[in-house]
This record gives sequence, C-alpha cells and structure tokens, in this order.
Amino acid sequence: MNHSFSCHCAQDERQRFLQDILLQKGYHAVAAELASEQELACNEVSSCKKIILLPVPVSEVMLKKMIPFFSKKHIILGGNLPKNFVTYCNEHEIACLDYMKIPEIAIENAVATAEGAIFHAIQISKYTLHHSNCLVIGFGKCGEILADRLYGLKADVTVSTRDGRHKAKARSYGYDVPEVIPYETFAFLFNTAPAKVITPSVIDRLSPDTVIIDIASHPGGVDYNYCIKKDIEARHCPGLPGKLSPKTSAEIIYKNICDLLQNMTR
Repeated sequence: MNHSFSCHCAQDERQRFLQDILLQKGYHAVAAELASEQELACNEVSSCKKIILLPVPVSEVMLKKMIPFFSKKHIILGGNLPKNFVTYCNEHEIACLDYMKIPEIAIENAVATAEGAIFHAIQISKYTLHHSNCLVIGFGKCGEILADRLYGLKADVTVSTRDGRHKAKARSYGYDVPEVIPYETFAFLFNTAPAKVITPSVIDRLSPDTVIIDIASHPGGVDYNYCIKKDIEARHCPGLPGKLSPKTSAEIIYKNICDLLQNMTR
C-alpha cells in the first residue's frame, strides 16, 4: 500500500511553491507532507538526486516515519531541523540543508513573520494598532523587524529584552525600554522569545482586552491554560511565512540556496 506522510496540521504551503520552482529549474523535488512512500523512495538506477522538502517545523513523528526511506541519493531541505536528525543525516552521509541557518533567509523570513503577527493582531483585537501601546518581547531578528513595522503603523512601541546590546539598539530607534514593564498598560503583547515569559504573574496584570500574539517556536512563550482561565485572548502563531505568504517565502528560499543546491546535486 502507498501511504502518504501528510499530517492533520496546517500545511506549509511554501514547500509546495518551492517544489514548483525547483521542478521548473530542472530539479527532482518532492514536498514531503503529501508524498507517498513511492514518491519518497529513490530509484537506485537513477543518477540524479531527489530533493525532499520538509515542512517548517517538521514533527518528530513525521521524521521517524520518513527516515527509513532516506538514502545518500536524497538531499533533505528544511528549516529549524532537529539536531538529532541532522546528526543522523551526517552519520549516514545524507545531504541535508537547514535553510533557516542562512542569515539572509532568516532576516527576510522575519519580515514575513512580522507581517503575519500584525495580521493576527488586527484580526483579533477590538482596537487599532494606531496609537495603541504595544509590547514586543525579545529583540532578535523577528522582534526588531516587528517593532519597526508597528512603529510604522504609528503604534506606541515598548521593547522588553534582557540583552544589553539589544536594549541599546531599541533605544536608538526611539522605542521605550523600561527596566520595569508596566504590563497593565498594553493593548497588545507580541512575544518572540523562545521561553515561557508570559506567566500567570504577568497575565494577572493585563487588561481584559489585551491581545497576545506569540510567534515563538513550539511550545511558545505563553501560559495558554492560564490565559483561558483569565479570559485573555492569546494566539500561538508559529510558521507564519509558510501559512500567510508562502509564494514569497519560497522565492526567498530558492534565491538564497540555488548556488548551494548546484554544488550538492553534482
């Protein structure tokens, strides 16, 4: 029987568009989410390498199902790949590329992530972002670009970060960076930090109308059970580029990996 490896979660559309681009460029590419066992397997007679496109993020369950089909004739492409999977590929001489480790992709990906976070905030809230107090937690790539986009919408932006350099940079852009965060004053909280930072003690101080948008990777940085208990609107939004701007995201990935792919497929 030919099984599919699809899962019951939101599909990462960028992989489908990336597959289309690669096929147009003459590569043998398969999006793993909808691939059958036969499509994943490599024909031993064939001299060309097959590119497998993993969803972002890819689950451990999905990887365990697919690993038996991977060989030296595959090139695995994905983002934020688990360390144990990368180690497995290296040990078995399977070429794999984590494109989220490429700085150019990470930066452009952050732009799409910021747009998606703002989309969800507008969709949920009863207020405009214009002149609303917005807190951005974390000031890495995503936090910096998100703060910039909010500032462009004339939101009043406050940044919370523990990193001294990031504090200085945020202040240089004109954002408020207080030592003590007045959580009760914010209409919007945007979390980019990959740690449980929005805890019950923080949630207790929020206004009932506050909206929390969490773009940190799984499991996120918010105590969602406590938000439900307190009737605070909170949404976990990982993988936004693949869901809201998949075609642009696919083009960004291809643009930045095409030279690497040429070397890997030789």
